[in-house]
Amino acid sequence: MEDFLKTKGIDDINAINFEDENGNIETRAWKDLSREEQFNILNTQIEKPTQQPIVNNNDYTNQLSDDEINFISQLREQGLTPE
Repeated sequence: MEDFLKTKGIDDINAINFEDENGNIETRAWKDLSREEQFNILNTQIEKPTQQPIVNNNDYTNQLSDDEINFISQLREQGLTPE
C-alpha cells in the first residue's frame, strides 16, 4: 500500500497533509483517516510536477552564454570544482 500511496504523492503514511471540510490543512496518519477520506485519496488524480532542467537554453531569463554552460558541464563531467 505504501508504494501505491507514493504514486499519489504521499511519501510518509504517518504524515499526510490533509485538508479538512473547513479548508484547514492538518497532518494525519493514513490509519487515522476515515474510509471515505482514504477512498478519496486513492481515487484522486495527482500529477507529479515535472522536474525542471537545471539549465534551459530556451529560457531567455538565463544569463549564461552557451560557452559558459558548456564550461560548467565540462567541470561537472570531470568532477572538478570552480576552485
